Amino acid sequence: MTVLALSSESTRSLAGLLALLVGICALMVAASWRFVRLVRVRRGITAGLRHPDPDVRCAAIVQAAEMGLATNAPALLRAVRVEKDPAVLGAVVRTVAGRQWEPASTAGIVELRLWARAYAERHPEVRRPSSAEPMLAGVPGTVPPPSLDPLRAEEFRTRQDQVPEGAGDDDIARDLHAPPPDDDRMGRVRVLVTGAGGPAGIAVIRSLRARGHHVIALDADPTAAGLRLADEGHVVPRADASDYLAALLRIATVSEAQALLCTVAEEYRSLVPALDYLDETGLHTLMPSLQSVEACVDKWLFAQAMTAAGLPGPATGLGTADDVPGPWIVKPRFGRGSRDVAVATTRTQLAAALRRVPDPIVQTQLSGEEFTCDALVDRTGAVVATAPRWRNETRGGISVKGTTFEDPIVSDVVALSLKAVELIGPANVQGFVAEDGTVSVHEINPRFSGGLPLTIAAGADVVEEYLRDIMGLTVRPARLVARPGVTMTRYFCEVFEG
Repeated sequence: MTVLALSSESTRSLAGLLALLVGICALMVAASWRFVRLVRVRRGITAGLRHPDPDVRCAAIVQAAEMGLATNAPALLRAVRVEKDPAVLGAVVRTVAGRQWEPASTAGIVELRLWARAYAERHPEVRRPSSAEPMLAGVPGTVPPPSLDPLRAEEFRTRQDQVPEGAGDDDIARDLHAPPPDDDRMGRVRVLVTGAGGPAGIAVIRSLRARGHHVIALDADPTAAGLRLADEGHVVPRADASDYLAALLRIATVSEAQALLCTVAEEYRSLVPALDYLDETGLHTLMPSLQSVEACVDKWLFAQAMTAAGLPGPATGLGTADDVPGPWIVKPRFGRGSRDVAVATTRTQLAAALRRVPDPIVQTQLSGEEFTCDALVDRTGAVVATAPRWRNETRGGISVKGTTFEDPIVSDVVALSLKAVELIGPANVQGFVAEDGTVSVHEINPRFSGGLPLTIAAGADVVEEYLRDIMGLTVRPARLVARPGVTMTRYFCEVFEG
């Protein structure tokens, strides 16, 4: 009986083992079959996109989109680069429009959507304004509802349209002057701030946190100090990288950011063309036009804009000192800060500087007292804040000692200069006041300045009011007046980890 019992138990164990092996084999066969089928489908799509019959190519486009843009965006991009048939290109545009709900999770999706939007703007006939057909963002029509698959629910979380109620005093940063009482407080906003490693980015982060906002900091440098000073910090590619926009959109979605503040002027080149996608992510924005940005970033274009507006500025030459009296300042046409800036008092020094400085412009060196003015232009184009300060001492192009002052002529010239380049949003205007009182502006940066803390400490809360404008609220001029005579002296501050 014992032997029979053992034999029966062994038989059951063996049967269980065999069943397990059969199950594993079945799973492997199913997975292999699924993989083989997937490969065949993708090969069929690739072949279909190259088929001589336009109807077959259109069908392949639809099939590719049904499998998901994240997987097939590269194949569609390759197809549209060689496609000549307008009907097929129109099919791509409409198919991409029908996938607006799909998250912009890859650089390929972003690039494909940008292409589709650009093509639709050049060929409006591809748009079919029908109440039943999804359209491109910004074009009248409907967008299909998001997937109801519970496994993808996190990708389609809905957002609140209203700004949350204000945060408590515990959230206010203690290393800044406490903001003045505010009876019309906006409430806590989740703000995405780019350029967290620069002086302007750090100043904006600290100002926002002092107001109780939740700050999500972005920078390409993983060691950037601002990533540690914010509530959240994320590393993103450089703004000129192909995957920069996809990374920013992904972080904005996951962090449920409500507003975007850009502190690096060059990033506008990537962000402004993608305003529709930023809006779809739930981000409120207020950015200048690319034309305005280029007029500021390109120092030669800026000099021409000032001359065309009849505003005072230094004589300027592109790569030459012809008709430019000395002494001279030689600097890169597209430079930032004080990088590669050279002073020349003799022709020999001038020739050496022209050889050394990349893509140089030559300007007459201005004399007098140098100033910087933090300014803010609202969405209507009105200059709502001018807060000038003397640059008492600078290091590496950044003001380390400064004093606010009041001068109506300086404010007028600053406002006219901003009008000349049609800028909106924050600006950092730099110039000189000569001994005879003449005011000259030689540079405008379309962003907040590194000396921003002095402006805020003097009472002009330009960051908070800019955020109000972004969120569609009224800008309050009374809170944008800087007290004259406030002096700033800077010192190093450390952030430790580990």
